[in-house]
Amino acid sequence: MAEQEILRLYLAEHSLELIIGYDSNGCITYINRKVQELTGYADEELMGVYIGELFNDVYKIVDNHISLVEEYKDKDIFETVLYRKNKTCFPVEVKTLSETFAGEEVNFCLMVDMTRYKESIRKIEEATEQMKESVKDRDSFVANVTHELRTPVNGIKGHTEIILGMEEDEKKQTYLRLILDCCNTMEGIINNILDFAKLEAGKFQLEERPFSFSEYIKKREKQFTAMVEQKGLHFVLNVAPEVPDAVIGDELRLTQVLNNLVSNAVKFTPSGFIGIEITKNMQVNDEVELFFMVVDTGIGLSPEDKDKLFKSFSQVDASITRKYGGTGLGLSICKELVNMMHGDIWADGEKGKGSSFSFTVRLKLQNAGETENTVEMPRPQPAEVLDNMVQERELMYEFGSEINKRELQNYYEKLNISMDMGNWYKAESFVNTFKQLVAEGPPELTRATFRLAMAVRKSDYDKAREYSDIVRKCLEDAFEKVDIESLKPEVRVEPDEK
Repeated sequence: MAEQEILRLYLAEHSLELIIGYDSNGCITYINRKVQELTGYADEELMGVYIGELFNDVYKIVDNHISLVEEYKDKDIFETVLYRKNKTCFPVEVKTLSETFAGEEVNFCLMVDMTRYKESIRKIEEATEQMKESVKDRDSFVANVTHELRTPVNGIKGHTEIILGMEEDEKKQTYLRLILDCCNTMEGIINNILDFAKLEAGKFQLEERPFSFSEYIKKREKQFTAMVEQKGLHFVLNVAPEVPDAVIGDELRLTQVLNNLVSNAVKFTPSGFIGIEITKNMQVNDEVELFFMVVDTGIGLSPEDKDKLFKSFSQVDASITRKYGGTGLGLSICKELVNMMHGDIWADGEKGKGSSFSFTVRLKLQNAGETENTVEMPRPQPAEVLDNMVQERELMYEFGSEINKRELQNYYEKLNISMDMGNWYKAESFVNTFKQLVAEGPPELTRATFRLAMAVRKSDYDKAREYSDIVRKCLEDAFEKVDIESLKPEVRVEPDEK
């Protein structure tokens, strides 16, 4: 028994906690080394001293018996301060124990020094405040910079449009259109940075208003058709008949998501198709979940690239940024917007075989009395027409296939007409696509096409026409059974002498 008491005393003396023992009257009977170390009192100085001398408003005497004040009476653990010999104090966390041994009441006060903890909390709070101030300064800086950038960009764009309307030289018009493209790209980057800053600061708010979904889609169809066909691509839009018309939601932000996905599809698709599929996924009470899928026949993406897509300032690899530009913010913003509309977004695809981006959003119904469907339907797969796009893309680039021949005919004709009209801006776009379509063809054909592309880039009509004829001859040799005469443009207009 004596050995156990010695062991307990040894552990109490070397404990990291502060331990004070006191009797029923509140007189101190024991303090361990930690109390002596942190308060500056010697052991004999505190023996028989009222424990309340070390605390402020923690203990009281009721009927000659020590007790905690009402504030701490029902608490297992509480925080207060412990006073040192020099009358300074430090924070402690306290637990009190009371037991009766051999007819005598024994009380203990167990404490943990909270000085380091409180100091850590203070530093964290200071760092948090500094971070808030830094974020506030950053948001203000971003808002001011984007506003200042918009002004010169809009000025350049406006004056360029005026000059473009007055200029008759096709070569100069090409450069002016390039300036406009750069301005539009810059506008997109500025808007993305501003939206990203608002989302990061939690200041982005949705504005839900009633709108007609059918009218909304008609507007988007016109917009996307013009965008897609301008690059010489085909556009298909399918909307399921069960999609409701009278809905409530943020029309502008929904457009922003679709704009970004379609713009990306156009950017990363040199030839082929862009398609949109919209279906109703499920309906619960006055809410409907719509499913959107944007499919393209572009450069595609590998499985390992999918995780990078929706992260801020991230693209699948550095070569994408160099070749196509962009900040890597667009899809990150799309994800945030879709999440705010209680939906989700994901991507699928295969390297070199196109990709599909799908997302869901929840909209409210203006007429909640429509038939309810509380059972979630399976995720729809691409419609047959969209599915055919992906299958046809492989044949499109398979040199010699019927689809490849049709596409070659299409782009060769557009290329020659653009050259004859002196529209080198469009001619360069068509010749770049033509290069990809003949990439797997005979070496002499690919070499001739490369020289044709260089001549088009220099707006050299004579050289371009010369290499165009060589390309046509190479195609005749490659496609002996093809009616190559159909590749010749029907109308040839000699460019004006400048």
